[in-house]
Amino acid sequence: LAAQKLARVLTNDPGMGVIRHVDAGYDLAIDVAREKHVHVPMLDTEGE
Repeated sequence: LAAQKLARVLTNDPGMGVIRHVDAGYDLAIDVAREKHVHVPMLDTEGE
């Protein structure tokens, strides 16, 4: 159980950092999110 919790933290916390930077408009974060297939609602609605 502890290993599962650790895995979630080590995945979700950096992912949220990427999402925050995408929301701020950083091009590198946008590129990384697309490359790693991170679901970012702000990117999914571009052009609407």
